[in-house]
Amino acid sequence: MGTPLKHLLLTTVEDPFNVRSWSGIPYSLREALEGQVERLTVFSPGPPSRNPLDVARRLWHGGEPAKYPLWMTEATLKKNARELQAKIEEVRPDAVLSISSQCVIYLERPGRPVFMFSDAPWLAWREAYRGTISEPVKMAWFAEREAETARRLDGLCFGSAWAVGEAERLYARRSDVKNADAAETDAARSLRERLHVTPLGANWRPAMSREEIFASVEERSGDELQLLYVGKDWERKGGPLAVEVTRLLHERGRRVRLNIVGCNPELAQETASFVTMHGLLSQDDPKQREVLAGLFQRSHFLLVPTLAECFGLVFAEAQAYALPPISRAIHALPSVVVDGVTGLLMDPGAPASAYVTRILGLLDDPAAYRQMAVQARERFENLLNWNKTAETIVRHMSAAMGQ
Repeated sequence: MGTPLKHLLLTTVEDPFNVRSWSGIPYSLREALEGQVERLTVFSPGPPSRNPLDVARRLWHGGEPAKYPLWMTEATLKKNARELQAKIEEVRPDAVLSISSQCVIYLERPGRPVFMFSDAPWLAWREAYRGTISEPVKMAWFAEREAETARRLDGLCFGSAWAVGEAERLYARRSDVKNADAAETDAARSLRERLHVTPLGANWRPAMSREEIFASVEERSGDELQLLYVGKDWERKGGPLAVEVTRLLHERGRRVRLNIVGCNPELAQETASFVTMHGLLSQDDPKQREVLAGLFQRSHFLLVPTLAECFGLVFAEAQAYALPPISRAIHALPSVVVDGVTGLLMDPGAPASAYVTRILGLLDDPAAYRQMAVQARERFENLLNWNKTAETIVRHMSAAMGQ
């Protein structure tokens, strides 16, 4: 059963008190963990080390942080570990949870369980988004340091089954992989047993009651089909395909509107009859927040056919509104959206016409659509919320303490 976890030390290089830091993930997890343990100590190391040699190397690469980030240097990672070790000795927690790996890569065995939590292994994230962001010079070096660390941690919690599979691939020693077909090695088995699928939660949740949300689903019937796109990275999030799907629906005689939130892409003039752009809507502004909430309530589907996704918080947030998401069955998304149950996941190479067929099939069966919307909300309640995330992490850590 494990030993109850009473005092947890949460460490991260992000700011867990800033809702804007890393999409609000550290902020939301910290809040949820406060309700799961008697005492939560939060510790963030100081800024990256400005070792003169590392600064010179950055300048050598044009001064571009993305090419030579100081947070990835050996000096910074060792500084993080020293500061964390001192904090552990000061407060003596029952266990340590690190958001991502930057705080624990050089941490010595502290005599208590140490877990890591993230949406995906760092290299899996880089590979998924390859071509959309610069690759650091030290990428392979850091990936190997993270793999070495993962092999000695007591537990690793990742947001999806895909991420756990990537962790098995990236963190296993080469000898483990070589011998896997013949007989699973103790090291490979140990790694698998320490990996846990731990979905993230919705950061933005409706202020409405459950009953009010389901009432809004009934109000979605009407002459105009409302589709909602939310995303800043227009190309990676599949914006062009979302427009093409909407165009086909329009050409088939359907009254349809695609509401675009998060960016202002340049579109052909002809799309004005079925596309409305809202730009970036800030949740900090009451009026803009109200507009965004209204779009989530009135829309029939969230349509974000993303090309790469290591989790996708917006898909969890849509389900909180009982809004079925539509996307590609890629990377982490099958752990977030259940195809045909809480939304639609299309083959990664499916054309716009395939999306149209499935959308119209649901619209022609109102009972099936309502059931999908209800099941989407239930998935949020049962799985895609931060209280559930924190509860799962604490359970695994308590089990490790009892070993």
